[in-house]
Amino acid sequence: MGLFKKKKEQTDTAQGNKNRFVGFVLLSDANWDKQKLIKDLQTQWDICVVEGSKQQDDTLVFQVGKMIATVGLMSVPVPGNEAEENARSNYLWSGAVEAAHNHRAHLIVAIMGTEPDVFEQGILFVKLLSSCCSQKGVLGIYSSGTVFEPRFYEGCAQMMKKNGLPILNWIWFGLWQREGSICCYTYGMSAFGKDEMEVLDADAKPSDVRDFLLNLADYVLENDIVLNDGETIGFSAEDRHAITRSKGIALPGMTLKIEY
Repeated sequence: MGLFKKKKEQTDTAQGNKNRFVGFVLLSDANWDKQKLIKDLQTQWDICVVEGSKQQDDTLVFQVGKMIATVGLMSVPVPGNEAEENARSNYLWSGAVEAAHNHRAHLIVAIMGTEPDVFEQGILFVKLLSSCCSQKGVLGIYSSGTVFEPRFYEGCAQMMKKNGLPILNWIWFGLWQREGSICCYTYGMSAFGKDEMEVLDADAKPSDVRDFLLNLADYVLENDIVLNDGETIGFSAEDRHAITRSKGIALPGMTLKIEY
């Protein structure tokens, strides 16, 4: 596992848009195959796309239930060097920064509409981004505060075919060091109306701290748990971890600090 970066400032455009999902497909040039994406959505996820009669070649808009899915081609990089800066947090992929640096265009992928079930929105979002991974010239997937390797993102999405939640697509588990100890944070819980979580100064292996927070995030989302300041949480009567809600250390805003 590589070195880690603390996120003092988070610039992901999707952050703060609760119950909305926005991501970016980083491309080597300003080309995409819209018809292939439509076919892949049908083949991979049994999603039938019906286009409107006035759609342009650089845009795809379609409806699934009460949700509206949109894909739009932008013939420029993501503005402000944003993708490259956030790619530095991906300790799982050594090529993340290079991929972000080399992209010359991008697809904006978003889910909107009045579907009250935020999980349905999130599932459709991951399916759409996952199918975009099959496009020619895809360098990375910029979502949840980092840049994912396309094959990794596509592979994690397969959890949905086993009736599992795509936690690793929805949530990034950032790692950083402070005075020789390991810290970890979630990025993406806010899209589901949940506080982001942090573990601070753990005397443990980075992978163990990450797995701990991953299992906790999965438990909170799958069971729609609300964690409050002053409570404890654990996976057994003997396994209890104190919860403190306070100003974020690795992230802006308020976060839940979970005792490791």
